[in-house]
Order: sequence, then C-alpha cells, then structure tokens
Amino acid sequence: MRYLRMFSVALATTCALGIVIAATAVALPTILPATINAVTGKSIGEVKLERQGGLAAIGCKSASGEGTVEPNGHLGLYHITFEDCTAAGGECTGLGDSAGNILSLGSWHLVYYTLRATLGEAGVATLFLVDNIHFVCNTIIGEVLQRVLLGGMVMCSEQEANALTKTTETHCKEGASDHPALSKYYNEAGTLVSISPLESSENEGTATEAAQIGSNLVSTTEAALMML
Repeated sequence: MRYLRMFSVALATTCALGIVIAATAVALPTILPATINAVTGKSIGEVKLERQGGLAAIGCKSASGEGTVEPNGHLGLYHITFEDCTAAGGECTGLGDSAGNILSLGSWHLVYYTLRATLGEAGVATLFLVDNIHFVCNTIIGEVLQRVLLGGMVMCSEQEANALTKTTETHCKEGASDHPALSKYYNEAGTLVSISPLESSENEGTATEAAQIGSNLVSTTEAALMML
C-alpha cells in the first residue's frame, strides 16, 4: 500500500440541515438515502503533502478515487490514486504503481469537529485513516525512499450545501507551521479527541509530522443528504 501528499479525496457527501446537538451525547453524521453505497471523487487542482522542517514537499497535479458507504451511512473504505506526482524536480511513484502515480488505501469516517446548540452550526469533517504507503522520488539529489507511517489520520472539512445534491466539496487545509488545520474531533460518545497525525519519513528514518493540502469534489449516483 502506498501514499503521498495525501489529498484524501473525501469520500462522503454533505448537505447541511438544521442541527440541535448535545455535547454529552453525539450521534455521528449520516448520509441518506440508505441506498447510497458508493461515492467517487476528483481533486480540484493540485494536491500536496507538506512536511515539518521544510523537507521536500510532494505535489500531484490531480487525484481520483472511489469509496464504499456502509449501511450506517457514516463510514466506509476508500482508494485514491494521486497522479503526475513530483518532488524536488523529480518524479514520485508508489511501489507497484505506474510511473508518477501513488495509490492510497484506508477507511473514512464522518465526524463533528465543532458542536453548537444553534441550528445548522455544527462543523462536519471526513476523518481518513491512512494505511502504510511507500513511494520513491527520483529527485535532483538522487533516489529517496519515502514512507507514510501506519496509523496516520487526516481530517478534511465538509462544505454545507443546504439541499439535496449529487456533488459536494471537501477541503483539507494547512494550519500554522505545517500542521493540519483540523486536529480534534468528537467521537460518538461526545468526547473531544485528537487525531493521530499523519507522519512520513525518508529512507525509513525519523518520522516527521506532515499536513495534507487540497480540495476535492465528491459525487454520488443519486441526490444525497447529510443528516446531522
């Protein structure tokens, strides 16, 4: 399994309805109707992975992916292919992938990153649990093996649409000093917990925190609504 500057194409659909949430007991967001069992995604522009310490960033011109939706409507599996990837002037390729492509596998989960008692004010995100990814970049300083470690997570905010729709946007943003913009979420019990940061290493050396940056358009085969 492999991965890169992960622009985890958010494999979930979002439409904001009214919300009344108690912070002590939080149901997870759910995609309706229940007949939706798959989603597809395509990046909006370039996607990239920034690493702490100013180490070589990896950029991919595009990304596309697919995901499953479990019957409960708030989680599933995904696979994303990052396309035309480069770092420091050279091509990056996942182990076993075609030249310039990097495959990412894992699971996604819908979560809240903010809670509000006022109608329509809760923040919803897709939380990606990223499997191990290995890829090689032929940079100007030579061939470098890079690895994103098992257990890393990425949170990407879902955009409100306020209506039934077949498409929605998801944004994975960078915060201060190459940290991800979103790093905490509420679990089903209503407890605020921190993500396990996405990490990467060069030549299987010391792990360094990384942040995924990018936006994507997610589509379903029929109009979907997110019940919050």
